[in-house]
Amino acid sequence: MRTLKLVVEYDGTGYCGWQRQQGSAAAGAPSVQATLEAAVADVTGEPVEVVGAGRTDAGVHACGQVVSLATTSRIPAARFPAALNGHLPPDLRVLDARDVPDGFHARYDAVARTYRYAILNRAAPSALLRDRAYHVPEPLDLEAMRRAVAPFTGRHDFAAYHGVGSGPRTTICTVRDATWARCGDRLTLTVTADRFLRHMVRMLVGTLVRVGRGRLDADAPVALLGDRDNQRTGPTAPAHGLYLVRVEYPEALG
Repeated sequence: MRTLKLVVEYDGTGYCGWQRQQGSAAAGAPSVQATLEAAVADVTGEPVEVVGAGRTDAGVHACGQVVSLATTSRIPAARFPAALNGHLPPDLRVLDARDVPDGFHARYDAVARTYRYAILNRAAPSALLRDRAYHVPEPLDLEAMRRAVAPFTGRHDFAAYHGVGSGPRTTICTVRDATWARCGDRLTLTVTADRFLRHMVRMLVGTLVRVGRGRLDADAPVALLGDRDNQRTGPTAPAHGLYLVRVEYPEALG
C-alpha cells in the first residue's frame, strides 16, 4: 500500500460540490470526489476513497485542490495524471501526482489554504465569465475595500462570517494575508489562512462589496467580528466567483 498526493483542477459549475453525496441526494449533479474516485477505480482496478483538502461548495472552482489516496497500484506517480485524465470529464483534471509518506492526509495535514474571489466590475455582464466571476455593475471603491479588509490579517474569531450548515470545533482562524487587486474591470480578493469556515470568504466578499458601493463604512466589516451571529454580515457572494488556489503543507510533506 502506498499514499499518493494529487493536485487537481476543476470547473465547479456542473458539480454539487466536492463531497460525495449520500442516498437520494446522489441523484442530482455529481460530486467532484465521486467523479475522481470512479476514475481512480478505472485506472487501478480497486475501490479507493479520495480525500480533499477543501470541501468546496457547489459552483466553486479549484486550480490547486490537493487530494490524498491510498492504493496498491504500482503505476508510477508520474504516469497517474495522464492515466486519470483519460477517464475524467473535461471539467476535471489532475495536474500532478507524487508519492508521499504513508498516513498523509490532504485535509488534516494542511497548514494553510489560499482562496481567490473574482469580481467583474462593469456595467455589462459577460458571456464568457458568467460562471467564473461575480458581476457587480455599480462602480466599486477599491481603496475603501482595501482599507476594510486590511485589519482582518491576524488571529480572529470569524463567527460573524460563518455560514449556517456546519458546526466547526472553533470559529477562530488566523489570516496570513488578505489582498485586493485590480486588472482592468476585474477585481480579485486573495485570502490565505490556516483554516476557513463555511462560506467565510463569500460572506466577507459580500460585506466588502457593500463597502465598495458606499453602503457600509470601511471600518465596519472588522467591527462586525464582535458579533456572535452572522445577521449583519454578508450577503453571501455567489459561489461561482470563488477558487481554491493553493494548499500548503509542512516542508517534509511537500
